Amino acid sequence: MQTHLQPNDPRTDFVAVEKFCKGLGLDIGPGTNKFSPTVLCTDWYQHEGVDLIWNMVHEGGRHPYPFRDNVFDFVFASHVIEDFAPDEIQWVFDELLRMVKPNGHLVILVPDMENLRYPDWDEVFTSEDEEVKTGKRQSGELKGNPSHRLTMGMKCMNGLVSNSKYKVEVVQADTFPHNQMTLDFIIQKK
Repeated sequence: MQTHLQPNDPRTDFVAVEKFCKGLGLDIGPGTNKFSPTVLCTDWYQHEGVDLIWNMVHEGGRHPYPFRDNVFDFVFASHVIEDFAPDEIQWVFDELLRMVKPNGHLVILVPDMENLRYPDWDEVFTSEDEEVKTGKRQSGELKGNPSHRLTMGMKCMNGLVSNSKYKVEVVQADTFPHNQMTLDFIIQKK
């Protein structure tokens, strides 16, 4: 599988996990940053290249994807699961695993907030921050992404694995350089 990245493409994190993305794949919530043109793509609203519009958690209900169990060789979710509420996240994680074939992979990329590589969702600029002193930001303005609803990192990801109803093994975790804000977490379904 090739991600069709051009030289100097900022999505080097995709290249670092592409060895786990072979065969029939599903890309969850990519917006305009699709993993590969050869992968089935689903998002909760229409973007160019989205194959299926699906919102699996909305209006107080849970809506499983319309795919059989164990159908995909891999499911890829980059910067998606942190946008779900704490009471939804385990169900979302297990729903993604439900669709992965045995020995297939769930490839997750998340902002690493626990290790302070990415600002937490509720972190704000203060008068001591250089950005405020230079006038680029205002004190009290959010640093993090307000659509993030969970503080992501290894602790959160390991908790999802421990509480999963599926038997899985973590095959790669936190291998990106720490000057990147993203944490990689790859799970193999048994």
